[in-house]
Amino acid sequence: MKRLIYFILAVFFVLFFTSPLMAESTCTKQDVVKAVDEAVAILEREGRAGLEKVGQMRFCDDNYVFVNDFKGKTLMHVMPHLIGKVLIALKDDTGKRFFADFTKMAQSSQTYKDGKVHYNGSGWVSYRWPKPNEKAFSPKISYIRGCLMDDENVYIGAGIYE
Repeated sequence: MKRLIYFILAVFFVLFFTSPLMAESTCTKQDVVKAVDEAVAILEREGRAGLEKVGQMRFCDDNYVFVNDFKGKTLMHVMPHLIGKVLIALKDDTGKRFFADFTKMAQSSQTYKDGKVHYNGSGWVSYRWPKPNEKAFSPKISYIRGCLMDDENVYIGAGIYE
């Protein structure tokens, strides 16, 4: 009987304490889209003044949104050293220029607002990127959506590992 109790306790502890560790992420594509849509709403309402709010946004624990202009310049990112950097030519380990693809996605649809072109394309872009604290590249997918921040076309994105 004692052995059975110890066995049940051991199974319980293994399942209880390891299942959260084994779950890579519970973040869904819907969570990503919701975060990007919230960031778009902030920037369309507040303009550049909203960049700080967008930079503080987190979802699904540590996931974040980023903002770039159409020349690939980072306007907001969780890593401050990337702000102001032009990343349009950055490639993943397969040679894919995914920031260029982000821009193309944002430019895939347009409307006119106050006589100016407003790029509002949206969709998913797949690429490869190292997970935090790892050197090996892993498949990642980011949702991108163009918006008008003041008079400037920008895009907001957020991603999850597949």
